[in-house]
Amino acid sequence: MLRALMIGVLLFGGVSEVGAQKKSPAGVVKKKPSAKPNEIKSKLPAAFNSTPNINQPVKPVRIDQASKVLESAARIDGLVEAKLKAEGIQPNPEIDDARFVRRAYLDITGEIPTGRDAYLFVRSNLANKRGVLIDYLLNSVGYSSHMFNYWADTWRIVDKSTNNTYIRPWADWVKQSLRQNKPYDVMVRQMLVADGQIFDNPAVGYRLRDVGMPLDHLNNTVRVFLGTRIGCAQCHDHPFDKWTQKEFYQLAAFEGGMQTQLPRKEYAQSNLKKYMEEVGERSPEANRMRLIERWNRYGVMETSTNLKYPHDYAYDDAKPNQVVLPEILFGKKPALPENASRRQIYAHWMTSRQNPRFTRTIVNRLWKHAFGIGLFEPVDDMTDYTKASNPELETFLISEMKRLNYDMKEFLRIVYNTKSYQRSVTYDDVDLAKPYHFPGPVLRRMTAEQVWDSVLVLTVNNTEKYLRPNDNPFLAAVNTEPGLNLDEIKAKVAAYTAADKAKRDHNRRHTYRGLVLRRASELPQPLPAGHFLRQFGQSDREIIGDGSTEGTVPQLLALFNGPITHIMLEAGSVVHREVMGARESDRLTVVFLSILGRMPTAEERAACFKEIQENQAAGMGNVIWALLNTREFLFVQ
Repeated sequence: MLRALMIGVLLFGGVSEVGAQKKSPAGVVKKKPSAKPNEIKSKLPAAFNSTPNINQPVKPVRIDQASKVLESAARIDGLVEAKLKAEGIQPNPEIDDARFVRRAYLDITGEIPTGRDAYLFVRSNLANKRGVLIDYLLNSVGYSSHMFNYWADTWRIVDKSTNNTYIRPWADWVKQSLRQNKPYDVMVRQMLVADGQIFDNPAVGYRLRDVGMPLDHLNNTVRVFLGTRIGCAQCHDHPFDKWTQKEFYQLAAFEGGMQTQLPRKEYAQSNLKKYMEEVGERSPEANRMRLIERWNRYGVMETSTNLKYPHDYAYDDAKPNQVVLPEILFGKKPALPENASRRQIYAHWMTSRQNPRFTRTIVNRLWKHAFGIGLFEPVDDMTDYTKASNPELETFLISEMKRLNYDMKEFLRIVYNTKSYQRSVTYDDVDLAKPYHFPGPVLRRMTAEQVWDSVLVLTVNNTEKYLRPNDNPFLAAVNTEPGLNLDEIKAKVAAYTAADKAKRDHNRRHTYRGLVLRRASELPQPLPAGHFLRQFGQSDREIIGDGSTEGTVPQLLALFNGPITHIMLEAGSVVHREVMGARESDRLTVVFLSILGRMPTAEERAACFKEIQENQAAGMGNVIWALLNTREFLFVQ
């Protein structure tokens, strides 16, 4: 009863305020403000009462490729269906429009559609409305936001890789690159060859992510971009693959001259000690200036230093402490000018279309992104013996990726337009040890980011308009030339303090019950351990692709009675406004469309009406809360 009463009060304001108001003094007549029709006073932060005037340009899909998209999609369907027939497997049935619109929104933008958008799509008579919707979603900021979450988990994107390295500009650069639809090979190559400091070249954040760990960085790079694990060969010949320790060091030698900690003498603040004597060594001002100095001592610089084999190298194909000559793992070195650096050779070999594992890896990753399972699994443990479940399909997809010049958006556009993608999910458990032949996508629980962003859809209008604080004033304050005098140091600290305060004020305007209400891509990377996103499986970004979709008890408690429930039921939320703005007979339909993207069945309608009749306003709140806690809400079907 207490919970029912609480939800009723939250959602529909079922308690009169008249008794709580103080009586007016005798003889004073208070004029009541004229009520606006259907006006709902929002209890959400004031910042959400109006939409920010923010425009983030997004490069659209290519209109001139529409017919080619359908042609390639049909080719994919033919290859999938041929394999299914050969294996004696029936394809899953095609999904209806209600299920498609929800799946498309979740897979492309990482959030559910609003009830209104779901309804309008289902009722539309447009013949090619699915293709139109796919293009519309790919052209939205939501696409880049959702893809950022994927790459943030894969590339382990963080705001700070250590207390000495501030690399948030890298995250902003990745988001901008996705909005620009930068070709994948170009994007990767820019990260591999980037040098300088984070203030001037944000792509250096990729290397600064593993600052001080060059061999681990190599292992991560090969695993992420070539789908291959060579880490064991760092210490000894690989026990389960062909890679030797010598080969590992030969590849690492291409980057043997890379430094991430810049020379202290050149980047230190010679007057820092005098400043600390003036303000106190343990003062906030001294701590801020120490931090500024440390952040400016990290960057990426290539030197002529050579890598050497370890002192305890135990094999007879090289000697301990011997200089390592760089050599690629397989394939041919790219044709580059004679003055090309070792790192340029390495980066161009890594991202070359002649490098078989580079294209194969991104194709498999994007296919899994759409279908929930790759052509081979795991996606990052390829060997010479790794075989795709459908080799002919894989060959065609690789040729398409090359034809598209590594345009990820156009590649996914083709995949989403296939009949294979638009079939019902496979509900049975999938054995990853056996080939999966794609009678349809596999059933998946939403990622942590999809759950969070979907709840925001039920809470805040125009979620893509609410962004992280602009980092430029903060970067300008932190970016410092060495050798500042005392007055310049004081000015820097003051600028840092003001910029940091502005960021905190910006966040405070978006905060409700301790939670900042912005899309997951617009929150700190990653969130602290107790945050809703972490409870639902967002990784701590220490391990590649470590996000989880496993269910836990804290997740149940978070949805059962956590702040997130209060946020969605609060007066002024999207679902509250749409329910209250509908006719009483339509309110249940609005609730189902908003949360599950479909109409209620006759049985569900009867059960919900009974609950509403028995508990009135609180009953509607209970229905909303119950739907949010269903597997149907949490799973991508």
